[in-house]
Amino acid sequence: MSSTYKLTTLIGESSAGIEDAVRTALSTSASKVHGQEWVEVTDIRANVNEGGTVDRWQVQVEVAFRVDGS
Repeated sequence: MSSTYKLTTLIGESSAGIEDAVRTALSTSASKVHGQEWVEVTDIRANVNEGGTVDRWQVQVEVAFRVDGS
């Protein structure tokens, strides 16, 4: 079986952690398009507040969408 995929870069953000930031990116995307097949986390960042603690996580993900008919 052969398939073709399109990769799209998304950035998810969450104050709850890295995994929640990934879920945010994927759930937002899934509500707009169909065919998400897999994801690769390509970057992780954190926003540090003035108190020196992390208050927000960001993840950059590459999401693969199956091209219809493949």
